[in-house]
Amino acid sequence: MVDEQVRRPGRPRAGGEDKRERILSEAVRLFARSGYAATSLSDVAKAAHISKAGLLHHFSSKHALFSAVLEHRDSVDLPAMDSGNIWDLLASFADLMDRNGQTPSMVGLYMVMAVDGTSADHPAHRWLLQHFEHAVLNLERAFEQGKTDGLVHPDAPSLTLARSVVALADGIQLQWLCEGVPGGEPVQMGDQIRQMAELIRARWAM
Repeated sequence: MVDEQVRRPGRPRAGGEDKRERILSEAVRLFARSGYAATSLSDVAKAAHISKAGLLHHFSSKHALFSAVLEHRDSVDLPAMDSGNIWDLLASFADLMDRNGQTPSMVGLYMVMAVDGTSADHPAHRWLLQHFEHAVLNLERAFEQGKTDGLVHPDAPSLTLARSVVALADGIQLQWLCEGVPGGEPVQMGDQIRQMAELIRARWAM
C-alpha cells in the first residue's frame, strides 16, 4: 500500500489503478525528464511504488518498457491523423497540438526521443523514422487526394507542404517546452498549426 504522505499530489492510489498503466505513466514522466540512458528500471519501479521484480513481470526489459511507452504515445496521437480530407486533417492536427499542451510530459518525451533517436543505435531510432514517415506521408497523401477531390490546386507541392507542417509542429513544441518565444509571448501550439493551415488554404485551395 502506498503511504499517503509520500504519494505525490494528484497521483492515484497505487491500489486503485492498473499496475501496468501506473508503470507506463511513471516511465513516460521519467524518460521525458531524464532520457532513456539515464533512466533505470529501478527508477521507474520506485516511482511506480512497485518492486523491480513486479515491473519485470509486466515488462521483460528496459527496451520492452521503452517500446511500450512509444506505442502508448502513438495510440494517443495517431488516430487523430488518419481520417478526413486535408483541411479536416489539418484541423485535427491543430486540435491534437492543443491536447498535447495539457500533457507536458508527453511533449517532453517526444522531444527527448526526437533528439536522442537520431542516433542509429538508440532504441527510439526506428520509431522516430516510422513516426516521420507516417506523419509526412499521411499529410502528403491527403494533399494528393485533395487534388483528386477538387479541394487542392493541382500544382500544390504536396510533399513540401507536408514536411513544412510537420517541421512547424516539432519546432513549436520545442518553443512551448521553453515556455515562450522571444518577447515573452506564450506559445499556442494549436493556433500555430491553424495559422499555417490558413496560409496553405489561401494559396492552394480550389
